[in-house]
This record gives sequence, C-alpha cells and structure tokens, in this order.
Amino acid sequence: MQLFAQRGYEGTTNRAIADRSGLTGAAIYHYFDSKAELYAAVYEAVFARVFDELERAVACQPTLVAQYAALLNATDRLNRDDPTGPAFVVGVAGDAQRHPELTNLIRPLQRRNNVFFRRLVSAAAERGELSPDVDVRAVEDLLNAVVSGLSRLSAITGDARRHAAAVDALQRFFAGTLLVTPTGRPG
Repeated sequence: MQLFAQRGYEGTTNRAIADRSGLTGAAIYHYFDSKAELYAAVYEAVFARVFDELERAVACQPTLVAQYAALLNATDRLNRDDPTGPAFVVGVAGDAQRHPELTNLIRPLQRRNNVFFRRLVSAAAERGELSPDVDVRAVEDLLNAVVSGLSRLSAITGDARRHAAAVDALQRFFAGTLLVTPTGRPG
C-alpha cells in the first residue's frame, strides 16, 4: 500500500514490491497473477479495514447526524494510525482511469462504499429524519463527498493534524458551536 500510495500503480515496480516485502519477484507471482491483481488485493484490504471500522463506529448511533459524527471520528483515527491509507485510496481513481486493467478489478469493491452511504441515508429516511422533499441520493453523495474530500486533504497535505482539525470544525458545525450569532454567542 505504501508503495502504491507514494508512486502510484505505474510507478510501483514488481522489483520494488519484492524488495519491500522481502520476497522475490517470482514469489509474488506465486500469490498474484499480475501487478493489477496485487493492486486490487491491496485496495480490497484497505477498503475492508476502513469500512469495518466505519461500520463499528455507526452501529450504536441513533441518528444520521450522530452516525456521521462517529464516522468522521473513525476516519480521523484511521488517518492518524496510517496516513498512507488516504493517499492510496485517493490515488485509486486516477490509477484506474490511466490503467483500464484495474477498472474491472476494483469496480466490484467500490460497491461497498456506495452501499454503506445508501444504507445510512435510507435508514435515516425511514426514521423520519429527512425532510420529505430531500433528494436521498443527493444526501448520499454529500456524505460520501465530504469523507472523500477529507481523504484528499490528508493525501495532499500529508498532515493528519489538518484532517483532525477539519473533522473538529465539521463536528462543531453540526453541534452549532462553529458559528456565532451577531450578538457573539454560539448558535
């Protein structure tokens, strides 16, 4: 993951992978038929780790706002634990556009992301948390885009503190403590 995050798919050679992992190039091909399959396996492992953590974070939360707050906190923990994760995930879309052999391998894995946000928003709609005139798909896209944008911020800056500060600002926005009224009081 670190090599793919730093160098991208094209820039990561089998030799570099073998050297980093302590294997021979031939040993890698014992486990994976191609570099593309190895990349997809890394993507699957990263996404499994991320979404397992996100699922745990939202499981006990009663509302969409509470779930999203817990989800944001989980992304902050994940980013602090391994800042190369966001860099890898952010690079996947570009790598897939430049290398069509990756597209078919990673597309099925991306469904978990869409299903996750769809389930959160659908459950909120069923609980009556959303206005009836709200486009549910737009809410899914919004929540997904914010998480993706925070990942992009982490990847670009390489600074976990900026990610944490942005999460904190968004949490304060939700709690109504980010902005002040004209009288200077939060609200």
